[in-house]
Amino acid sequence: MKKLMNLVGILIMVILVGCGKEEVQTKKLYIGTNAEYKPYEYIENEKLVGFDIEFMEELAKNLGYEIEWKNMSFDGLLPALQTKKIDMVIAGMTPTEERKKAVDFTDTYYNSAQAILVNKDTYGIKSLNDLKEKTVGVQLGTIQETMATEIKGVKVKRYNSFTGAILELKNKKVDAVIVGGVVANNYLENNPKLKLAALLEDKQDGSAIAMNKGNEKLILELNEEIKKMKESGKYQELINKHFGG
Repeated sequence: MKKLMNLVGILIMVILVGCGKEEVQTKKLYIGTNAEYKPYEYIENEKLVGFDIEFMEELAKNLGYEIEWKNMSFDGLLPALQTKKIDMVIAGMTPTEERKKAVDFTDTYYNSAQAILVNKDTYGIKSLNDLKEKTVGVQLGTIQETMATEIKGVKVKRYNSFTGAILELKNKKVDAVIVGGVVANNYLENNPKLKLAALLEDKQDGSAIAMNKGNEKLILELNEEIKKMKESGKYQELINKHFGG
């Protein structure tokens, strides 16, 4: 009987230890992104890479989390967050007042101007106002879509990705594409038939990490880690690597 009780005790200890291990292993974040926005996030050699990817992985490591990435369409990110298919979103996303009604954001971690791209043989476009009566390509669900819809007389064509919008621009199916300034540099390098029509310095939009409401503690922890990364020099190291300083 004594041996049986000892065996039961051992089994209980094994179960408790096993449960403890499982708890540690489940400290995981499911993070949504849209890997079509170089240099923020994109796929290279079948792997997710980019500033946002390395930045988020550094934050998660410092807070003791593992990450499982979920690559999806940009306009599907917030719905996936709200239905709890993912825990947070990092995708060069601007914390607009409209988005803040549905989700919470960390402090902004990077600011960038907006840009207007056109074909090299296009002239006369130097500002958003010059896009009146023009056809403008944007990615669905982005801050650039909002900017385009606010221009009177503009015809907005929406795409699932900026890649699709750029392809249509090259084929002259649209007159211009509005995109983030840093991202525009990548498209210009790879598409010699395009040019920068205007860099909208007055349209500085920040990027932040989105989470469902009720995660104030994690948001505070992330904000603190973002601050520490900037103080340590790690943040600037990633900026130099992905944005050229």
